[in-house]
Amino acid sequence: MGDIVLSAGVRQNLLALQNTAQLMSVAQNRLATGKKVNSALDNPFNFFTSQSLSNRARDLNALLDSIGQAQQTIAAADHGITAISKLVESAKAIAKQAQQTTAPAATYALAITGNTAIAADDPAVLTGSVGALTGATTLASLGLAVGQEVTISDGTNTVTHTVGAGDDITALMTSLNGGTNTWTVALNGGALEVTSDNAVDTLTVNGNGSAAVFGTTTTASPSNTTIGALTGTMTVQVGSDPAQTITFGAGNVTNRAQLLTQLTALTGVTATINGSNQISITSTTDDTVTIGGVAAGAFFAPANIGPNAPTATVATPNTTRATLQAQYNELLTQIDSLARDASNNGVNLLFGDDLKVTFNEDGTSFLMVEGVTLTSLGLGLTAATGDEFQTNAGVETFLGTIDAALATLRAQATNFGSKLGTVQTRQDFTKRLIQTLETGADNLVLADTNEEGANMLALQTRQQLSTTALSLSAQADQAVLRLFG
Repeated sequence: MGDIVLSAGVRQNLLALQNTAQLMSVAQNRLATGKKVNSALDNPFNFFTSQSLSNRARDLNALLDSIGQAQQTIAAADHGITAISKLVESAKAIAKQAQQTTAPAATYALAITGNTAIAADDPAVLTGSVGALTGATTLASLGLAVGQEVTISDGTNTVTHTVGAGDDITALMTSLNGGTNTWTVALNGGALEVTSDNAVDTLTVNGNGSAAVFGTTTTASPSNTTIGALTGTMTVQVGSDPAQTITFGAGNVTNRAQLLTQLTALTGVTATINGSNQISITSTTDDTVTIGGVAAGAFFAPANIGPNAPTATVATPNTTRATLQAQYNELLTQIDSLARDASNNGVNLLFGDDLKVTFNEDGTSFLMVEGVTLTSLGLGLTAATGDEFQTNAGVETFLGTIDAALATLRAQATNFGSKLGTVQTRQDFTKRLIQTLETGADNLVLADTNEEGANMLALQTRQQLSTTALSLSAQADQAVLRLFG
């Protein structure tokens, strides 16, 4: 074929026809595939950029399934909370109904016993502050005048010595020890000392001459090794009544007798010192007795300091209340079952499972949904045992825990609702982002079929014209040959 010689006109028209055929091939390929970039050879930048956008769109599209499942898991938990709330409200209605049912007659008993044995009181000892006395010391030498008086009293008995001429300490002691007194006056270390014959009486020295022989010491009470060094207070509160206070220390309670007086004066309880020398506080009402104060620890174990609830005994339980108690316990079982069943795709947010929702392809954007345990125990609801539903006070305790459980459920429902809203928002965002990525990828490689169709028609026309031109060029060459014919 290399020996064939074409004229310039034929060659030019042939080249034009070949170019047109090549352009038609490109247009036909674009119309067939719908793409203007089919490989990296067509446009490397557009091809690889489009591929990257498409890959990310596919990755995000794969995440949509897991986001959708996460949404259903949270929704399942939310539905579970709604159902559990209804069960808890039913439990509250049952407790209220029990409380409105006539309660059987109940007896109450409360006994609080101290753990410290209180020592017996020691007799009062009043020791004068005037020293260097002997039996022969005259009262006149101490500044006493005839007719002045020295008196000792135990609150019941009183003995008075009137100073006479020539009286000495011995005469004074003899006089004060006389009569039906309950004390003994003697010298001890050069000072007058009055000792009570019992551990009950408080001794008092007075009279216009007492200071000369006894000094500034005028009174003495029985002492106690357990109580004497105590300071501070012990309080006893019955129910919601104001606390009753026993104060220890100088000028207040310093011995057992004084403590016993304060105990027996308490109202709302029976308080005394028992045969084991311990404080005993008893009550037969349904009131809680609360022991407090810094001095309480000297008499009571830590377990008794604070509220002490009475024990209720029901003679004949109310059958209606017993039935309602059984229904209440059955509802707790149903709450447990419902909490276990509120799972989706193996994740149960109401049974302690956590959920991680991933929002982007590399896992750097995510939401943690912390699970909770919303069984009856997790809500603080315990089954009623014994006769707990037989008293209004017992039912009231359950109503308190039910209200707390409802508050917990409402707070958790709000939390899950917020998380569900976040997941739904991210799901919508991801869908729109996928559409954006796919549109961006298509814009880089897709062909405009209308434009390519128009190009194809134009190229077909050009091809026809090129073919005609080529034919005319060939005919012109043949006309030259006819001249030699």
